[in-house]
Amino acid sequence: MRPKVNIVTIGVTSLERAFEFYRVLFALPDERISAGPDHVAFFLDDDLSFVLLTMENLAATAGQGEARAGTAQVILSHTASSREEVDEVLAEAVRAGGAIHLPAIESEWGYAGYFADTEGNIWEVLAAAGGETVN
Repeated sequence: MRPKVNIVTIGVTSLERAFEFYRVLFALPDERISAGPDHVAFFLDDDLSFVLLTMENLAATAGQGEARAGTAQVILSHTASSREEVDEVLAEAVRAGGAIHLPAIESEWGYAGYFADTEGNIWEVLAAAGGETVN
C-alpha cells in the first residue's frame, strides 16, 4: 500500500465546543467548512480533510458499539481509486499482520472497509461514491 491519507477523523465529546475551537484555530472561510448533524469537516490544504465526530458516532463508525474507554479516538482514512483497490489494501493489511475490523461495504460515502494494525489502531480504506475524489 502506498498510503494516501486524505482524511483524519477524531472523536470529540462536544461537537459544538470542538467546532468552535477548530474554527478559531484554523481560521478557515465558511466555504472550506462542512457541517452536518453528526460531523464537522474542515477542508485543509493539499487535499486533507480534518473531521470531527462525536465519540458515539466515531465508535459506531469504527464498529465498536458504544463509546467507552479504549474506543478509537482517531481514524486515518486511506483513499483508494476503486472498489478493487479497497479490497487489495484490506488483503495487504491482513498479510502484513493486521486484521479486518469491518469488511468493506457500500455506504452513502462510497465503498469502505476498516482494518486494525497490530496495535489495534483503526484505518479506513475508502473509494468514494461515484468515483469522486475524497478530500
